[in-house]
Amino acid sequence: MMGELWKNQMDDLLKYLIIITLAYYLVKGLLYLLMWQMTFKVQEKALAAKKKEKERRQAENEIWTSKTDDDSD
Repeated sequence: MMGELWKNQMDDLLKYLIIITLAYYLVKGLLYLLMWQMTFKVQEKALAAKKKEKERRQAENEIWTSKTDDDSD
């Protein structure tokens, strides 16, 4: 009788351990997915800002080169 009670307790403990482990990996996976999405968005914003800054510098360069061309005529 005592052995059967001990076995049932161990079975329950094993079930809880499996459930806790699966829940841990589920939460861990969701956090990794969230962090990946955040870094992807940050990368997109950084690339867009870099492109905008490059276009701004290019336009500024064109203004200066056109002024110097006009002055030399």
